[in-house]
Amino acid sequence: MAEKSSPKETQAETKKGTKKRIRNTEKYMDAVCKLPFVSELDEGECGHLAGIATVVTLKKGQILIKQGKKDDSLYILIKGRLQVNRGTGGGEHITLACIREGEMAGEMGFLDGSEHSATLQADDTTDVLQIKRKHLESLLDKHPQIVYKLMRAIALEVHEITKRMNMQYVEMSNYINHQHGRY
Repeated sequence: MAEKSSPKETQAETKKGTKKRIRNTEKYMDAVCKLPFVSELDEGECGHLAGIATVVTLKKGQILIKQGKKDDSLYILIKGRLQVNRGTGGGEHITLACIREGEMAGEMGFLDGSEHSATLQADDTTDVLQIKRKHLESLLDKHPQIVYKLMRAIALEVHEITKRMNMQYVEMSNYINHQHGRY
């Protein structure tokens, strides 16, 4: 498994083609701004968001986020798929879920700087939009509505994840206890 590019590699890539990176980010921002969770942003606000975002490309097997590590970035999956894996002890890992195009990743680490509870690994060639917390905070003075709208979208996404997990818990509990249906 290859690790995500180091900060030095990312900086080197950025230096060799800033205009290309910006065009590439803006190309993806058109698609990202059509996603339901950022639909509240108007075209100008999406442009400001594009100015602080970076596109990260991962090859199959590369790790975006490692369990137990801190990362202050919010990721939005643009293309591809990420496996959500968690260590179970003794070197074993299980896949808990898959993150698909248009979904967020790293929300809690982005919000509070906590360690990640799972590893995110590219299932194939994958493009993600990365927004670092410090870059979003730089918009607070001049564009507080962008920050508010993105934070609202994150809260709604976390709420949806919680609802889905609660439903899965109920279904699993019913299955284990043989209640409310045939098993």
